[in-house]
Order: sequence, then C-alpha cells, then structure tokens
Amino acid sequence: MNTFDITAYADRLGLPAWPAGLEGLARLQEAQIRSIPFENIDAFLGRDPGTDLLAAADKILRGRRGGWCFELNALLHAALQAFGYPVERRLARVRMGRDSGGPRTHVALSCTIDGERWLADAGFGGPAPLTPLRLDTDDVQIAPNGEFAVRTDSKTGERVVLRQGIETGFSLYGLDEAHVTDADIVAASFVCSRWPGSPFPAHLMVNGYDGETRIGMFDKTVTLESADRQEKIELTGAGALGDVLCGRLSLDIDRETLDALWSRIAAG
Repeated sequence: MNTFDITAYADRLGLPAWPAGLEGLARLQEAQIRSIPFENIDAFLGRDPGTDLLAAADKILRGRRGGWCFELNALLHAALQAFGYPVERRLARVRMGRDSGGPRTHVALSCTIDGERWLADAGFGGPAPLTPLRLDTDDVQIAPNGEFAVRTDSKTGERVVLRQGIETGFSLYGLDEAHVTDADIVAASFVCSRWPGSPFPAHLMVNGYDGETRIGMFDKTVTLESADRQEKIELTGAGALGDVLCGRLSLDIDRETLDALWSRIAAG
C-alpha cells in the first residue's frame, strides 16, 4: 500500500459516490464517524500507534479497527485532499466541560468552502457534532445529533466548541489559528500515548455508533445515548466487552486482545 487507498476508504464508509462542496463534506464526516469508532486500544495496551498515514489506513481500512484523532483525522485529511478540498490541520485543547483545556493534543481540521471556514472533525472521542460547524459565527448550529456552537474564549482567544444544553453549553475543546506541522502531530501523539498525565494509557475510551445510538465507553462503563434517552451499563467481563466492541461497533478485535483489555480494566 504505497499511496492512500481512497477506494478502500470510501468502501469502509459505505459512500456510493465522491462528495462535492459543503454537502459532500458533511456526508463524508458523518459517514466516517458512524462507520469508524474512536478507540485508544493501542495506547491503553502500551503500544505506540504512531502517526504514519499509511499505517493508520492499513490498521483501520484493512484491519477493521478504529483509531484515535491522529489516525481518524489523518484519514479524513487525506480524503479531503484527494477530493480537492482546501484543508488545514488545527491543534486543540480538550476541555470536556472545564473552563480551560490541557495540552494541545487534539487534532481537527479547518476546511474552506466558498470563502467560509468549516470545522471538520471525525476523531473526537466524545459527544461531538456529526457534521461540520462554521468556524466564523457564534450562532447556534444544528447537527443531526444536537445543537452546537463555536464561541471565542476572551481569556485564551481560542474558538471553543460547545455542545448546547438546556441552560448552557458544554465545552468540548478549544482550538487556535497556529500553523500545525508534522512535528507538532508527532509531539502531540507522544504526549497522549506516553505522558503519565494523559488519560489514554490509563483508561479505555471508545466512541462510536450503532445505528442512531451513540455508544461511549470509559473502562467498564458504557453509555448508550439516543435522541430521547440515555442509559448506562456496567460491563462484567471480556465477553461483554467483545459484545460492544465487535458486536455493536463492528470492530475486528481478536480474543487475546479482548482478554488483555479486560485484564487491564479489571485491575483498575
């Protein structure tokens, strides 16, 4: 596999045709999020996922695995470039409800269409929008999975992605305009996989879709979220873990890996 296989990518997403314009961008992002789950299995098991695009494509497209932001958004970035979209990488600080973020360790994309900039992101391991958000407006924006907004933090100057609630927005992450190099991505990936303060080597985190149900996993706890309800269940063993990862999320994970994952989770 010497070049990015755009046909294999489209097949993994189940896309019947190449996208074009904003509608195509939205279809592409939503299709990837629904088809390829976020998962940090490699980092959780002490393996270095690396930042090589072709290795990520081989793992995800041929190996039927998921990945984390450095892999998932690398695929989206390559696909957008192949389809002729002007796209740039951006690094962000994850907030997840906090007033400020940590290190700049989440990679997302900025895509310009007809003079408007859009935030494209298929690699956030949380309740992010299924479709792109306009970056240069403070207005509430409607996605298939809820209401979102992008607002400026006056303290940091970051544009913060918010999931709108009944009374206030829940902050997901804040990003800035700094140019991002390959070296920045390597450094961010290293921090996520090796830094003791990173959650990724310490906890199993998964986010994906089974039909219209979003499935979020944090160690033993699985959250099932649909339009009208939210349910939490506690996993009881490697078999139950496999039912979620391999059954509901359609990942190809062997029994040895499932046992290793459960052993780490159970040890706690």
